[in-house]
Amino acid sequence: MVKVTLAQEAAIGAEEPVEEFAARAAAFLEANLPPRTARATFVWGEGEDTGVKLWEEPDSDEERTRMADSRAWRRKRFDAGFGWIDGPVDQGGAGLTKEHLRTYRRLEAQYQTPSDTYFKLDKILSPVIRKYGQEAIADSIPRALYRGELMACELFSEPDAGSDLFSARAKAVPTDGGWLLNGQKVWTSDAHLADIGVVFCRTSSVPGKEAFSAFLLDMKQPGVTVVPLRQMTGGAAFNEVYLDDAFVPDANLLGKVGQGWEVTREILALERAGIGAGLNRSGSGLANGTRLTALVKAMHAQDEPLIRQELIKTISAFWAAKQLTTRGSDKVGASAYKSDPTPLISKLALSNNLRRASDLVGKVLGPKATADNGEWGTYSWNSLLLGEPGVHIFAGTDEIVRNSIAEKVLGLPRD
Repeated sequence: MVKVTLAQEAAIGAEEPVEEFAARAAAFLEANLPPRTARATFVWGEGEDTGVKLWEEPDSDEERTRMADSRAWRRKRFDAGFGWIDGPVDQGGAGLTKEHLRTYRRLEAQYQTPSDTYFKLDKILSPVIRKYGQEAIADSIPRALYRGELMACELFSEPDAGSDLFSARAKAVPTDGGWLLNGQKVWTSDAHLADIGVVFCRTSSVPGKEAFSAFLLDMKQPGVTVVPLRQMTGGAAFNEVYLDDAFVPDANLLGKVGQGWEVTREILALERAGIGAGLNRSGSGLANGTRLTALVKAMHAQDEPLIRQELIKTISAFWAAKQLTTRGSDKVGASAYKSDPTPLISKLALSNNLRRASDLVGKVLGPKATADNGEWGTYSWNSLLLGEPGVHIFAGTDEIVRNSIAEKVLGLPRD
């Protein structure tokens, strides 16, 4: 396979004007998708009473159907040249610019597309695999992720370690042609559906970050057991994963032995970068205050000064987080930072904002949130109240994120 340099990719991308690309993309979308209908204005008491769900907890039949639809669309989109617009030409990408990508996303948002929920790690893992993966996987895995041929998960947290990855106990021991992995991972999204997983394991007993390595693991092989993790919400959006002599070939080592923390840190940074504005794009009406305001009015709490104050604070906090994630960190102060604070602050802002929203809902509803008495718009908020604590765990606990801001952004000494 002939490698295309970054300069050549940029030249290829510059050959097609954005206007011509937009016309071609619009024709493709119009021929393959129905247009998106206008979202109905939220009216209290009308429609399905679903509340605000933070975690995807579909049943297995629904998951299989959604995944099949998503895979089919991703393949059609990729084969038409729109699946990896800014990707390298030699791996199936279009070699176009970020502006082309933004243009396509704006156009696609106007159509009804299958859910991309199960393939959300393509943009997060692909650049890391391209950077650290050996040639065989660096050339093939990113393409397969973008085309929907593979679905991935992340195996980082452990029962006795949580977000303190330096306390991880899962081990990788050298064997003929590769490594044998043993241990337990937890809070793993989509592990029961994933084809591959990035796993963080201890490869040495020496203290410090050099004791860990990262691998690409075949999730369907013997020695990998996935068990649903039941939550307070009643659903199972996460899994536990048990590794019992699970084999990883040498070719699936990411980076060098002892470079696992560097690999994992880059993955987490990419993951956090898009978290803060997640609910702003969900249409749930939580971040923009529509549903919260309607709840306060329906419960006749709009004249209570403290409730009104908390409502305004919550809506303002979501708005501020949206500005952060859409505009990035302050360019004036950025030069004083050791690294870009946006991903870390975005994640922490989401945690704080959802806690504030959950607290407000609990105060307004009181006992109506604890039992289903059939009243519209009351018990349905239970999924938010019970699901919100999990937000403070994923992509790094709030405490770990605060430490990272202090040490990596502000340059403060380690605690």
